[in-house]
Amino acid sequence: MKQLPVINLSFVEIGGVGEMVYRAVRFPEYIPDYDDDGEIIKPLFTGGHAPVSGTDYSLTGQDLLVSLCNLYVKLNNPDSTESISDTVWDWCRNNIHPYDIDSLCEILESEKNAHITFMDIIEKDATFSIKRFIKDLCDLGTVFELYYTLDSLKYEGNVNNARNLYYEGRLRDSLSFLERYSKYEDDKEYKDHVLEDYNDLIFKVIDIFPDFRMRLKLDKKTGKVMFGADVQSVFDICWYTFSRIVADVAPPVDEDLDYFESQGSILSCLACGKYFVRRSSRQLYCDTWDCQAERNRRNRRASYARKKAAEVENKE
Repeated sequence: MKQLPVINLSFVEIGGVGEMVYRAVRFPEYIPDYDDDGEIIKPLFTGGHAPVSGTDYSLTGQDLLVSLCNLYVKLNNPDSTESISDTVWDWCRNNIHPYDIDSLCEILESEKNAHITFMDIIEKDATFSIKRFIKDLCDLGTVFELYYTLDSLKYEGNVNNARNLYYEGRLRDSLSFLERYSKYEDDKEYKDHVLEDYNDLIFKVIDIFPDFRMRLKLDKKTGKVMFGADVQSVFDICWYTFSRIVADVAPPVDEDLDYFESQGSILSCLACGKYFVRRSSRQLYCDTWDCQAERNRRNRRASYARKKAAEVENKE
């Protein structure tokens, strides 16, 4: 059987702009609350337990994109019973603060004890609504899901993902761009008709992307001036990162960046189906223990099958 090529969403540069080095804010804790608009998430910190701010080299735009898209898939599953507010709360605690990143960094870095002096302002500015987060999450997740499905059809021949793209989600229905091809029952015919319209479909995907404001920034840690997208939220970072996946006619990323070794491609794990950032050319499974165990089981079964086939062939 001919092995299909693995989809490989690689990163590129846009007009000389490389992978994003962004600023980040991390709060020690958050508390769920309510206001007139519904559920909110409020940062919790004291004089002794202050928020941390600065340029982030540990969590790339790829990591954030993968994390948020997996969060979208998890919460939008029609059978999901996860508490939405608790899940968003947990994501913020384990990643970075989602909104008003640059402005919060400016306040926190304005003086030594800014988190005490401006505590009320920081708390107010950093509080955000669950409704806003979910809307931004769905806007990103639905488009990435569509693009990934189109690429998996084009490069892997994965018709099943394309046929199953449209569904009624818990938070939002998926995009219905491929519904009109459902009349083609034969897989080859289905694939051929979708690929005939591939450029038009990609154009529709691109048209959904938000506009980016580009400007010069000073990285205070390195003293280098960078030219990049102006971001105020983790969703801005993810849209920028996503755009570099889609822009496939550009030179490679800058190899001089400190975090170059952490960059890779985004794949869907063959065991659990979750998105992950691939760190080597052979990696097809995410790094979770269960999926690595499944990888080992499948490799052993494949090795055994090859051994038995060789024995049969030798006997003949």
